[in-house]
Amino acid sequence: MSGSIHLISVLGIIGKSEYVSYDFDDSGVRAEVRRYPFDPQAIPTDLNDIIEEGFTRDKMHVILDLGNIPWMNSKGLGTLVMLFHVVKDRGGELVLAKPVPEVAKLIETAHLETVFRIFPSLTEAREHLNSLPVPGAD
Repeated sequence: MSGSIHLISVLGIIGKSEYVSYDFDDSGVRAEVRRYPFDPQAIPTDLNDIIEEGFTRDKMHVILDLGNIPWMNSKGLGTLVMLFHVVKDRGGELVLAKPVPEVAKLIETAHLETVFRIFPSLTEAREHLNSLPVPGAD
């Protein structure tokens, strides 16, 4: 199931502002696919485009690595919800990994911890997605 997982690392901090897109192969090895410039004004569109590119490579599940995001506002929460629905509508699952305590608290305050699966590490997020049934398989 590793082959169907796409990882997006969001490096939205000063001096390192970019997205890095990875795919996991069937053996669970992570390979960089592409780097994208980070534009704070275009986050929803950029992330949606990156996820859509993953779908073209048969990546059904998405891990969004939030470990380098020091804060988030309501627009960021709205973006997460929108991305959740984009992935879910395609039959996949979007999970969040490594949110800093401030972001985790915001997600909890907004009662979105019932919507998102949140994992403290990329390994745990990938193991969860690997445990899911293959979409379309009987």
